[in-house]
Amino acid sequence: MKTDRELIRRAAAGDHQAFERLVEPLRPQVRAVIKRMVGHPEDTEDIVQDSLLKAWNGLADFKQGSSFSTWLIAIAARTAIDFLRRQKRWRGEAQVAYANLCAGSEDLSDEVVSQYASPDFSYEVREHVSYCFSCVGRSLPPDEIAVLVLRDIAALSAREASNALGLSESVMRHRLATARASMQEQYEGLCALVSKTGICHQCKGLQMIAPEDKKGGPFPDVQSFAERCAVVRNCQSTSMEALHNVFWRRTKEIEEKGLGSTQADSLCGRDDDEAETTAAS
Repeated sequence: MKTDRELIRRAAAGDHQAFERLVEPLRPQVRAVIKRMVGHPEDTEDIVQDSLLKAWNGLADFKQGSSFSTWLIAIAARTAIDFLRRQKRWRGEAQVAYANLCAGSEDLSDEVVSQYASPDFSYEVREHVSYCFSCVGRSLPPDEIAVLVLRDIAALSAREASNALGLSESVMRHRLATARASMQEQYEGLCALVSKTGICHQCKGLQMIAPEDKKGGPFPDVQSFAERCAVVRNCQSTSMEALHNVFWRRTKEIEEKGLGSTQADSLCGRDDDEAETTAAS
């Protein structure tokens, strides 16, 4: 757009107000990409600010005629990759370890239950599926979760995603296929919504303890990875965000120290038959 080109020209000349006008409508999209890659609320906000600073300082490198939004998202994705490379990769069963620790700690369990008392809280399984996607994604190499988020969640084209990450399209497709396969394998052994043998029943457990008028709607059909990505892509954080922020903060602490068993010890969300089977084994 002509207006955007003028704002870019002014921003490149040092007009910070023009830069703010340019990036303000793109902040939600930038934040969404980073959040799906990183999850943790404070880390997400730090990376958003770091990305915008890099964009401000790098405006001279922006090529007129290109998409400014794609250029900005590319900076955000690469900044998130750099952050994740400095972090310890999480276990695929990080949520299971956290659930087990909650079951054995009054302080941790009270911290979760207290969120349910908020008048704004309502359980929504689609929000939890989205949280789960990012949490499991922290077990992937940063380059893989980046291409997965850009292609399957942010819905960038193959060319846009490969350009954003500085890859050839063939390398980008290979990483995407690897990332999808890794996530599918994780969900097959982890998620009870995807597989009957999945060890994580957190979705059901969280709905179970919700007040009767706040249990939300029925569970979506997310048996395929594409269906799960569609849920994540279309989900907006609302009533469960505060609870999930507690999860992110605690899970980061737990994963940095490698605490908790990744075996399903807590029986969270299982019915009587499932609980008896797990206890007997």
